[in-house]
Amino acid sequence: MFTAYSKYDADPADLPGESARGPRVWKQGKSVDVTFDCVSVRVGSTSDIPLQVTAAFQEQWQGSKGATALGQDYLAVTHSAALAVAQALGCVNDGGLPARAQELPPAAGAGAGSAPAGSPTP
Repeated sequence: MFTAYSKYDADPADLPGESARGPRVWKQGKSVDVTFDCVSVRVGSTSDIPLQVTAAFQEQWQGSKGATALGQDYLAVTHSAALAVAQALGCVNDGGLPARAQELPPAAGAGAGSAPAGSPTP
C-alpha cells in the first residue's frame, strides 16, 4: 500500500512532521513502512513542500515464520517498492532512498510513536 501527503497538511500524529528529513523506516511485528520525501515536477512538489510518500507492507498469512525470520525480507520488499515509486515519480535523488535496503536508517517501532499514516493495524 502507498500513501502520499503534504508534510504540512497531514495530521501531525500520523506523520513524522515537517522537520523530518531523509528516509524513515517504521517496523511493528509483520509490518514495515518506508517513508521518503519526493521533490518532483511530476507531482508538483518542491524542496520547501515535498510530497511525503510511504510504502507500507504487512504480511497477512497467519502461518508465516514472522518478523523474526523474515524481517529483512519485509524490509527489502518495501524498500524495493518505495525506490521504484520514487524513480517513477522522478523524485530528486530518488527521494533520498539508498540503492540497498541495508543502507536505510535504523527503524523506529511500536514504542517510538504512532504508526505512519495509512499503516494497516496489526
